[in-house]
Amino acid sequence: MPKNAGMDKIFGEIMADLENILAVRDIYKEVMVNSLIEMLFLHRLSKEKLLKKTKVAGDGHIELIPKQPYAEGNYLLKPVGKSLVVSAADLSFRQPYEYTVNDQPEYFCIGLSPRFTGIGGACVDKDKIYRQHIPTGFLHSGVGVVFLPEFIDTLLNARYGISPEEVVRAIDALGRFPPIPDAAVILKQIGNVSFTGDVKNIWIEAKVLELISIVLDWHRRLETAAGPSLKEQDRLGIAEAIRYVEEHFSEPLTLEVLAKQSAMSLSKFTAVFKAHTGLSTATYVRRFRMDQAMCLLKNTTAPLSDIAGMVGYKHQSRFSTLFREQFGLMPSEFRKAEHQKDNS
Repeated sequence: MPKNAGMDKIFGEIMADLENILAVRDIYKEVMVNSLIEMLFLHRLSKEKLLKKTKVAGDGHIELIPKQPYAEGNYLLKPVGKSLVVSAADLSFRQPYEYTVNDQPEYFCIGLSPRFTGIGGACVDKDKIYRQHIPTGFLHSGVGVVFLPEFIDTLLNARYGISPEEVVRAIDALGRFPPIPDAAVILKQIGNVSFTGDVKNIWIEAKVLELISIVLDWHRRLETAAGPSLKEQDRLGIAEAIRYVEEHFSEPLTLEVLAKQSAMSLSKFTAVFKAHTGLSTATYVRRFRMDQAMCLLKNTTAPLSDIAGMVGYKHQSRFSTLFREQFGLMPSEFRKAEHQKDNS
């Protein structure tokens, strides 16, 4: 066999192997993408036999109907392509419900829950174990967009040069600040989409890009306001302090305690926290506690004095004053209004 022919054969075998590798990679990616709805929605609702049935509409909408003993309402899923899903939920749980998810793809989510704390975001690692306890009376209401890293890679990174890391930072920051009004409007529009078929997919994808652009613009302005002195080590320190607040909000939280968690001096922590969150430490802690109190008022029948203690206040009068300052109603008035809304 001529030398060149031998080299051609070897080269051909290498190319064939490479094509096989690429094909396997693409199949693997497709399997992960196709399982997005199953792993993030069907799995959670059906694991404990919560799900009664599903209905698939002609335009691809999927309606999940829960079993009456557990919950009532519905969960609508609107898949767009293979890397994006819109979810619109309106569920009320009749019984306590617990689930654990430890088999899921890496994904991102931006959601609006008007009955709770506004807009939030999540960047979930595929190796993270997700656990949640849902009490009786819990109201799961709102709309969200869930997408895989492929969505960022294909549309934002490849087409517009936006790094996935920046998107992750922006989404992670959403829950620590007041809602972005323009983003809330887009999410409501997505939840109420009236288009069908391919037109629906085009419209939703365009709206999701608009949503992400609003979030990125908001976050860039936030980072610019923070200034160049906010280094990565400082960000990590503030993240540790915020995590401590979220896990210990029912306990006394002083500047000294939080500064220690961030491994900063008291003066530096105060300045860096304000630069990173746009809020003073006291305001951030108070808002977080009030958000937790709002959920407890909606979803439990615990006395107000007990709820005050659960969110870190010894005196109910102080708790009630702060709650009214944030939400415009006394806790008792808020609970009464919510119950009337549920019974209407």
